[in-house]
Amino acid sequence: MKRLILMLQFATRFPVPRLENIEENDLQRGMKYLPLAGVIIGVLVWFSYRIMGLINPLAAAVAAVFTEVMVTGGLHQDGLADTFDGLYSNKNREEMLEIMKDSRLGTNGVLAITGVLFLKVALLYAVSKPAVLLAMPVFSRLSMVYGAAFSVSARQSGLGHVFIEGVGKRDALTASLLTVLVTFYFIGFIGSIAVTAVLLAVSLFFKEVCSMKIGGMTGDTLGALGEISSVVFLIVYRLIIYF
Repeated sequence: MKRLILMLQFATRFPVPRLENIEENDLQRGMKYLPLAGVIIGVLVWFSYRIMGLINPLAAAVAAVFTEVMVTGGLHQDGLADTFDGLYSNKNREEMLEIMKDSRLGTNGVLAITGVLFLKVALLYAVSKPAVLLAMPVFSRLSMVYGAAFSVSARQSGLGHVFIEGVGKRDALTASLLTVLVTFYFIGFIGSIAVTAVLLAVSLFFKEVCSMKIGGMTGDTLGALGEISSVVFLIVYRLIIYF
């Protein structure tokens, strides 16, 4: 329970009790519970969708996306922007990492945030099934566990370094099992397995891209991976229900 609360404290703006005497091991061992934090985020996103759905489906989709951003404090959007500003700056590795540390927002970052938000709204509007909102944040956080478990840290310090260096394949397996257990009711068992497999592939591919450009993953790239995975999840689910 302590480590789940710690993940809620880390990944959301929920007024959870502040834990004392936190060690790096608590953060590392707690990351496998990150998908469970996604369940709680999903409940709030689902609720906002249902309320605004009384007006129209487009308003519901916008409200759901906005709620997720507010609940997380825009943490992952910040990582997405920093990642795209850095990786697509056409600089060398050290300069890319410096750009990603810069708090200023560049053109690539703006385009990345805008594109992902628009895609989320459009896909939620196309799917029009509130149940997916209970699963989307779960799978998004699962991909972040994958990103940490199967990569090395591009930096030698920082919170991202703590997670990446301390999370392993066993944590990824536990997070996968938890994800399937809590999402099969919403999207079906086959759907949960299919999305998990696709997001594992996406995470490994994104990890390789980051490794080639900056030598590994960072906290920013983990956030970016979570946002990209939300879009991938919605695309895969739309294809599943279409066929």
